[in-house]
Amino acid sequence: MAMTIGFPSHGIRHNLRLCSLNLALHPYAPVSISPVRNPIVWHRLRQFPGPILAKFSYLWGYFAMRTGRMHHILAKEQHEYGKIMRIGPNELLVYDPETLWHMNSVRSTYGRGNWYASIQFDPYGHSVLSEPDTAKHDRRKAQIGSGYAGKGNVNLEQKVDSQIAILVNILKTKYLNKSGQGIVDFGRLVRFFQIDLVTLVGSGEPWGDLATETDQFDFISIADGVVPFLHSFMMIPLLRDFFASKFFLSLAGPKATDKKGMGRFLGIIKRNVERRFGDSPSRATGQGDMLDEWIKHGLTRRECELELAVQVPAGSETSTTAIRGIMLYLLSAPNAYERLQQEISSGIEGGLISDPITQEEAKRMPYLQAVIHEGLRMVPPATTGFPKKVPAGGDTLCGKFVPAGTDVFVNMWSMLRNKEVFGEDADIFRPERFLEYDTAKKAERVKNIDLAFGHGRWMCPGKTLAWFELNKIFVELLRNFDFQIVNPESPWRCRGYSSFLIDDFWIRVVERSPL
Repeated sequence: MAMTIGFPSHGIRHNLRLCSLNLALHPYAPVSISPVRNPIVWHRLRQFPGPILAKFSYLWGYFAMRTGRMHHILAKEQHEYGKIMRIGPNELLVYDPETLWHMNSVRSTYGRGNWYASIQFDPYGHSVLSEPDTAKHDRRKAQIGSGYAGKGNVNLEQKVDSQIAILVNILKTKYLNKSGQGIVDFGRLVRFFQIDLVTLVGSGEPWGDLATETDQFDFISIADGVVPFLHSFMMIPLLRDFFASKFFLSLAGPKATDKKGMGRFLGIIKRNVERRFGDSPSRATGQGDMLDEWIKHGLTRRECELELAVQVPAGSETSTTAIRGIMLYLLSAPNAYERLQQEISSGIEGGLISDPITQEEAKRMPYLQAVIHEGLRMVPPATTGFPKKVPAGGDTLCGKFVPAGTDVFVNMWSMLRNKEVFGEDADIFRPERFLEYDTAKKAERVKNIDLAFGHGRWMCPGKTLAWFELNKIFVELLRNFDFQIVNPESPWRCRGYSSFLIDDFWIRVVERSPL
């Protein structure tokens, strides 16, 4: 998930970067961001190990995030300090699944940390993703749940099938030359696919990025340009609060009347919602999209705008990362690639796989499921973030007492490479690990993978759509084509912040004979 607040206007973005860094380094800056030691700040969480600077200042987190190697830095530090460590004056980081299940359970008294204010994709209101009030979050999630689950007139499977068909057709008609082969930037093409799918499912009309292979509304270029900056300042509460403040947004925040950037994106959403509501807020179009379902379940015009605003940034980036990650590791493991292709071929020949494959058929393909789970494990859609606040009275986590008000972050990268759960070869892509053990061990590993989508009260509402995609896209691609990494020495450019930025993922595509 590319986590951002509303993007600032182009003209002052560079100055904002300099301003934020100068504020962080200023000798008279508040202790929350200053590197100057403060015994009171240190004392509160003194029993938890961690980098020295992180115990007194938020600069450690800021500069670690700026490197674009946050996942590797946290993994290295956590290998040294253990399952729970300190990453800020009031912040802890865990990779223990039991702790995650405990904090995120439906009956948990944990709330969301203040960090969530920085993932308002519409900076003037909260969606279900960023809503800090637990009661409001629960009510909104109940209202949008049927749409995300594909209930009512929302046929998620049909919409996924339609977009995958366009993707396959583009590969055949635009990238295969007369000899039946070609080269494609798979990462970018999948991103176009995902944006069109999310906008189709959300409001009934795709943006058209995939068909034209164009970043129609400059969303991708704007997002990629600001994510490193945004994810970094999210580690500093003072800056986070400032850039999300009404004062700052009134000066530099996006407006629905803007001609480009995040403002243009918000304007598109606003117009879509206005057309749908028309004269009667209960009127539905029969298109079978999520917006119709939300209106049916009582969302106001403004609430619909807020929920649509979060869909493209959050829904497109997470699934895009998952598809890219699974594809890279699959192409890097010839035995796994060949075994999955054989399962697909045998299924087609035996009449077990339709054209296109159905969700239920995909669920009955054990090696496909193993590949998907293993790919999600190797490249989780989000690596860190989503802190929960310890409730009144404190709590005991990983055997240590944690005071109330502490923010507890999750290290998804390390948790899904935990050797206690996944074995000594946890750093290796090996789908067989989900097939070779007894049912209980397999269930434990799958349950850990599911944490990539959240858990309990904080479960990702887009999980159902994501699984439709993952269950279908690899079967449809591998039944039609063979693939090969173009540059094995550097298959892609990957930068890790709170989520991943991945580009330059070039692959060779060769048409297969019909099965």
